[in-house]
Amino acid sequence: MSFIEEIKNRARKDIKTIALPEANDIRTLEAVDIILKEGFSNIILIRK
Repeated sequence: MSFIEEIKNRARKDIKTIALPEANDIRTLEAVDIILKEGFSNIILIRK
């Protein structure tokens, strides 16, 4: 198992909430898509 996969597995065992700024940025939305699909965090998007 890779280092990144190990970190993701640990995160899945203890779900936290991450607040991400710049909700209008496509890179942020792509990251949120990955995070939600892989299920290792809850997300709060902050928009100005």
